[in-house]
Amino acid sequence: MYRQIVEAIRSGRSPLLLTGVGGDRIGKIALIDGDRRFGDEALLRFAGQIDGKLPRVEQDILVERISAPPELILLGGGHVSVQTAKVAKLCGFRVTVVDDRPEFANAARFPEADRIWNRPFADAIDAIDAQSAWYVIVTRGHRDDRACLERILRRPFAYCGMIGSRTKVGLVFEHLLQNGFSQEQLARVHAPIGLSIGAVTPEEIAVSIVGELISVRNGGGAVVAWDEALCAGILSADVPYAMVTLISKTGSAPRGTGARMLVRGDGTILSSIGGGYGEYEAAQYALSMLQSGPDAKRYVCSMTNEDAAKAGMVCGGTVEVLIQIVREDSEWKTSS
Repeated sequence: MYRQIVEAIRSGRSPLLLTGVGGDRIGKIALIDGDRRFGDEALLRFAGQIDGKLPRVEQDILVERISAPPELILLGGGHVSVQTAKVAKLCGFRVTVVDDRPEFANAARFPEADRIWNRPFADAIDAIDAQSAWYVIVTRGHRDDRACLERILRRPFAYCGMIGSRTKVGLVFEHLLQNGFSQEQLARVHAPIGLSIGAVTPEEIAVSIVGELISVRNGGGAVVAWDEALCAGILSADVPYAMVTLISKTGSAPRGTGARMLVRGDGTILSSIGGGYGEYEAAQYALSMLQSGPDAKRYVCSMTNEDAAKAGMVCGGTVEVLIQIVREDSEWKTSS
């Protein structure tokens, strides 16, 4: 089932995942991918009652819509783009770099990039899956910036930002309004791009840009993105392995409901539920379950402020996770 989810999100779909996190359905999962439905029948019946914001836990069922990390399209291979690629990759974006100059868009210059396209900007934009694309326009000149923006605005997109001063942005917008684009279309463009932090250097500008991207990405809260480390681990891991899913948290834990990590029998951890002592303790418990069971258990790691201080953390908190042992067979030994 987890393999099917990875295949779905890599194909651009966002399936609905239901996971039993308590009671007699603990550890069971069900998947709704378009018209296709897989998994536990009781969970699939519950899917008809889903209403409201996701992800969330209701009646001991975790309900999530899963996606791949957003794909960031950097239009331009200059200094700002180089630094933006580095920061964006660290923050969980897939990165595509587009520039028609091979000396500016190549693997040596952009080692973090998932894709590098040496082609005209217009051709690249036309070839991109527009619905889910996140565009950052940082080309070598105003004319190319404007041409890219004109082409993007004729297509659906998830995010579009353009670098430049307010004066330059105003001139570009005025040109577009005179050529048939509406004020509503222009209102969707983040320009000048980035958070207002007084950024000057390419590195600082990259932090400003990616900060805004993170703000937009995390502001919706409706979709849980599985990073590439988790996806690759699912496809390559030998069974059995442990899947650790964050159900709830209090205190200083940084990640939210639905965060996952995969724990192999040799102790290797892929992805993260937030790091720190809570992640370490959950991983150790997952390793013990791999040795002696059960196949699914809800586990709570709770730290007092004194415990946190000893571990070098600022404050305490509680992390509650579901640990599932993933095997080839479909039989589950459960413990709540």
